[in-house]
Amino acid sequence: MKKIILFLIFLLLIFMVFPRVGLYEFVFDRGEYDDRNESSTEIIKDLDELSPKTKELALEFLERCEENGLDVRITETYRTQARQDILYEQGRTTPGLVVTWTKNSKHTKRRAFDICKDNTDDPYGDVEFFRKCAQIGREVGLTPGYYFDEVQDIPHYELNRWWLP
Repeated sequence: MKKIILFLIFLLLIFMVFPRVGLYEFVFDRGEYDDRNESSTEIIKDLDELSPKTKELALEFLERCEENGLDVRITETYRTQARQDILYEQGRTTPGLVVTWTKNSKHTKRRAFDICKDNTDDPYGDVEFFRKCAQIGREVGLTPGYYFDEVQDIPHYELNRWWLP
């Protein structure tokens, strides 16, 4: 009984040190990435810059979208913290529309990507396109920003489920 209690305390401490997704990333979902300059503000569209599980689900998502006649283009994957900070300031202390609501984005953890409709003059204007994509994203195990409660982010897809193998 004493060993079981100690083991449960150990698990509790691990979950406190590595909250939710952090434990999953630490144990199962670490990849090898370019030694990219973390002060870079470039837009990165490369699926290889996503965590292994996020990349796997993104590829499945893209395949299913293609099967359903949805012409999807990836607009951004990984973001350096420097780029995230610049995007966060947009519409607050710098000119432009607000495009992000957090400095702690899943993009900076390699667990999110953004899309748009490809081969059109209005890549963000087709609400039905984004609804269909969101449905597919949810089916493959992603969390689409289309379904966010507080602020809808229709081009955004992220991996939230830390228990995925």
